[in-house]
Amino acid sequence: MNRAQRAGLATLAIAATLFTVPASFADTSSTTPAPTTASSAPTTAGANAANAAAKAAYKAAMDQYRTALQAWQAARQQAMATYKTAMDSYRAALSTDHASRLSINATFRSALDAARAAYQSAIAGTPTAAAKSAALAARQSAVTAATAARAAAIAALPVLTKPVAPVIPPKPVAPTKP
Repeated sequence: MNRAQRAGLATLAIAATLFTVPASFADTSSTTPAPTTASSAPTTAGANAANAAAKAAYKAAMDQYRTALQAWQAARQQAMATYKTAMDSYRAALSTDHASRLSINATFRSALDAARAAYQSAIAGTPTAAAKSAALAARQSAVTAATAARAAAIAALPVLTKPVAPVIPPKPVAPTKP
């Protein structure tokens, strides 16, 4: 048996002896007097009046809470409906933006493919060095023009901003029952 188990058993033994001590050994110096019913009992009429007033105040608070809760729900539903409408229009604009970017990139790729094809046809066979440099310069200017056109088209797209979720005020707190 280890030390912790011995300590636990010793604690149990002491507790058992304290609970089995006869009542004659109990401390009787601090006894409390017996309660008197006549002086400490409240009058039933006064208690009922206070209870009725508390119930009436609770009922009024509950009516006010219900009104506040309905107003909170209406404001929340309105804010969420507005947010949903804004998100729907944002998604539609995002879809249009994506389609526009696909179209711009397709135009850019076709311009690059045309420049590459013109360059390949110009250097096919046995061209001179001057013809090769002229074809390369033409290709570079076509790529530069296509890149500038692509950048201008992307810059012309509208800037999309995602709608911010509405900030809902905290839910009203129900009154406590008396």
